[in-house]
Amino acid sequence: MAYSQNWNGYAAAKVQAGQGSQASGGSAKVIRQTGGQGGRLSKAPIESQEVRRDGLSTRGRHGLQKTNGQYSSELSIAGFDDIFEAVMRGTWGSANLAITEATAGLTSITTGANTIVAAAGSWITAGLRVGDVVVLTGHSTAGNNGRNLRITALTATTMTVAETLIVNAVADTAFTITRTGRVLVNPGAGALVKRYFTIEEHEYDLDQSELFTDAVWSSFRLSMQPNGLLMLDTSWVGTGQFDALASGSSPHFTSPTTSTGEPLAVVEAVVRMGGVDMIDLTSFDLSVDIQGVSPDVISATPYAPDVFTGTELVSMNLSMLRKDLLTVADFINENPLSLHILAQENEAAPASFVSIFVPNFTLGSVDKSALAKAGGPRTQTISVPPALVGIDSRGGAYDATALKIQVSNAT
Repeated sequence: MAYSQNWNGYAAAKVQAGQGSQASGGSAKVIRQTGGQGGRLSKAPIESQEVRRDGLSTRGRHGLQKTNGQYSSELSIAGFDDIFEAVMRGTWGSANLAITEATAGLTSITTGANTIVAAAGSWITAGLRVGDVVVLTGHSTAGNNGRNLRITALTATTMTVAETLIVNAVADTAFTITRTGRVLVNPGAGALVKRYFTIEEHEYDLDQSELFTDAVWSSFRLSMQPNGLLMLDTSWVGTGQFDALASGSSPHFTSPTTSTGEPLAVVEAVVRMGGVDMIDLTSFDLSVDIQGVSPDVISATPYAPDVFTGTELVSMNLSMLRKDLLTVADFINENPLSLHILAQENEAAPASFVSIFVPNFTLGSVDKSALAKAGGPRTQTISVPPALVGIDSRGGAYDATALKIQVSNAT
C-alpha cells in the first residue's frame, strides 16, 4: 500500500469552454503553491428531528455538495495571469504597445528630470495611461534607455514618470516608447467575462486525482513582509461538481505546464503612494474579492445551479515607520490617493515585472502604535476598506478601473 506524501503532488487548472464543459487534455497550468487548504468537498449534514422512545437518533442524510479551494503561493512572472484575469472578469490587452515618432503625430521628444515631452501629437491618443509602465529605447541619451518607467501623470504632450531621467532639451526624432507586456483593467458595463475552470489535484503516490469542475476564481490577496517574498493567496468557489478519479483515470490533464519565473522578492519591489516611493513600509497587503457564492437550492441534483459573484471589493492595509503626520492630514481631508506596486525580477534593466495600480481611494484609518520603553521606531497602520476604493472616473489619461494589473510577459 502506498501512502501519499506531503510534497508528491500538484494542482493544475484549465479554463473551460463554459459552465458544465469540463476541461481536459493538454495546456493546463500548474498552480505553484507553498501550501493552503487546496480543493475541498463538503456536504451539509441533515439531522433527523424524529423523537424516538429508545432515546436514540435516526441517521440523517447528506445535503448539497459544496466545493471550494484556497492556495498559498509566491508571486512570480506568468504564474497567475489566468487567475488575475478571472477575478478581474476582464481580458488581457494586446502585448507590447510600441509608440514611435510616427505615432499619433508625436514627431519628436525632449526629456526633463522626470518628464518626456512630445513636440506635438498626443500620448493619450497613442494609448498610454497613468499607471502604465513603459520603456524608452532609441533615445540619443543612452542613460534614459532600457529602464522601467512608471507614468505618474499624463497630458497630451507631457508624460511624467517616477524615475529620474537625464535632461536633454535637443529634440529627438527617432525613439520608441513601449508599454511592456499586457495590461488588465476592469471591463465596462456589459463586458464582464465569467470564466469557469476545471481544477485537478493529483497525488503521484496514489496515482489518483480529485477533480473539481465549474470552479470560479473568487479572490486573491497580495502581501509583503520585510526580508520575504511577495505572497499571493488565491481562492475559488465551485458548484459542487466533483470526481474522485481512480488509478488509470489519473492524471486527468495531459502534461500540465509549470511557469518558470523566479519568485519575486520584496527587496526588488517598490510601493508608491501619494506621489512618493515608500522606503519605510513594515508590511503591506492588498485584497481583491468578487464574492463568489454557490447558493443552497431545492434540486434533484446535489449541486448548486451556478456560482454567483458580486461587485469587486478592493481593500488594503499598510504598516510603516511613523515620520510625519501627512497621512493623518490625508485622512482628515479625505484626499484621493493612488497606489502603485512594481515588483521586479533580479535581473538587468529593464527587468521583468508585475505591476499593480490602484488609482482612486481614500484612507479609512491611520492608527499609531503605543508609546513604549523599549527601543525601536514608532509605527502607524493605515487601513483602506472596500467602501473607500472606487472606479477612476477622471477619463482621458486615466483608465476607468478600480484596479490595473500589468505584466511584462507577452503571453
